[in-house]
Amino acid sequence: MKTLLLTVDALRADHLGQYGYERDTMPVLDELTGAGTRFESAFSNGTYTRISVPSFQTSRYLAYENLDAIPKLAPTLESGGTETAVIGTQTGIGLVHGGFEYGETIDLGRDENFDEANADRPLTELIGYRVNKVATWISQQLQRRGADRLYDVLKRPYRRLYPETPFEHSGYTSAEVVTDRVIDWFEETDREDFFLWVHYMEAHRPYGVHDDDPAYHDGTVEQECVRELMKTAGTNPDAISESERQLLVDLYDSDVRYCSRHIARLFDYLRDRGLWDETNLLFSSDHGEEFYEHGKYFHRNYPYDELIHVPLIAKRADDPAGGATVTEQRQLLDLAPTICQFHGLDPDAYDFQGTPLFEGDGREVVTLGQPNDRDPAVAVRHDGWKYIDTGEGERLYDLTADPAETENVVDDNPDVAARLARPIPDSVLDRDVEDPREPEDEVDREQLEALGYMELREEEES
Repeated sequence: MKTLLLTVDALRADHLGQYGYERDTMPVLDELTGAGTRFESAFSNGTYTRISVPSFQTSRYLAYENLDAIPKLAPTLESGGTETAVIGTQTGIGLVHGGFEYGETIDLGRDENFDEANADRPLTELIGYRVNKVATWISQQLQRRGADRLYDVLKRPYRRLYPETPFEHSGYTSAEVVTDRVIDWFEETDREDFFLWVHYMEAHRPYGVHDDDPAYHDGTVEQECVRELMKTAGTNPDAISESERQLLVDLYDSDVRYCSRHIARLFDYLRDRGLWDETNLLFSSDHGEEFYEHGKYFHRNYPYDELIHVPLIAKRADDPAGGATVTEQRQLLDLAPTICQFHGLDPDAYDFQGTPLFEGDGREVVTLGQPNDRDPAVAVRHDGWKYIDTGEGERLYDLTADPAETENVVDDNPDVAARLARPIPDSVLDRDVEDPREPEDEVDREQLEALGYMELREEEES
């Protein structure tokens, strides 16, 4: 059996045309929904990668706390004879490099994989990458020391010599390169029984890095201005004007459209190779993204729907029918048992907290998330209500009357709040909260800074 899981980091469901958005940001999904099942109400179990990815790789809520001791999806499949691999670029993959125990881990954001993943690329691009490593370090040192004028002087000749290579670290490898590497993986050998997870980063900040012609933004994109804007949005969100907020949305949507083009290349390849019909294909995201709906940007806030409502589409190799929609709630914890079932393993034989996607009714979704690493929160979404325990108080939202989650009605509905609080495991409420992690090396620091995580740490320490 062949299974392919595609995830796009920080992709919120309501920014996709297939989920009612006015912009057709990811047209490639029309092909997948036409051949598979669209889950209308799918939710992440964490508001950011550090929590979410370990949870769906293990089908357990608190996997990130004790990952080494918990059975994981990849080795479970390997024990049944399935070859496993992961290809992508993200600190969430680098953070647990080898921690998910895939048979092959290709993190394109790490130096040790760059040569192997880009051996066939033109020499000029390889030279540009190596020069960019040095330029990135120099630019960081100058900016940290306040030498902005010298930075500007050095940047101009650099950009004339290497116009396609930014003078700063972009944070992640482009969807173009990731798709190229995935196609190379398929070309290396014929695999009859495999599970491949591919993780794209285009919906994650920094926006507008890899696409020279943003679909939803007219004019040029000045990366330095956008970088400063994103930094302000992350540390002082109230200072962002409406026009600046719209620019961030436009660049986010444009990045999603750019990613769609390269996923389309992958789909075309699967069809050309005769793999499309015989491959289970799942598409989702690890979490969403906020654009000030609840006073913040990006994905550090309480588990509101803009952060946890994710796309989820599944095409089964043994089911020629397509175009179905499931409206009942599903959660990313359901991915691991579903994939095990695809490969002939009984999900009931494992201590999963999720259920196969195509079985059962709606789930009570428990989601972890918080504004920072020191204020843990947990939410339960069920039966038209959202309950949030912030650690300092309770919030309750009637999602039918108030889908935007703007009015806390916990005082008027104490019985509903008490009922929704019951499914929360004691271990979730009592969990320890770790300090933000230190970068493992300079490459890791560059990624964290470009992705916006170091500014969060600096804000918490101030």
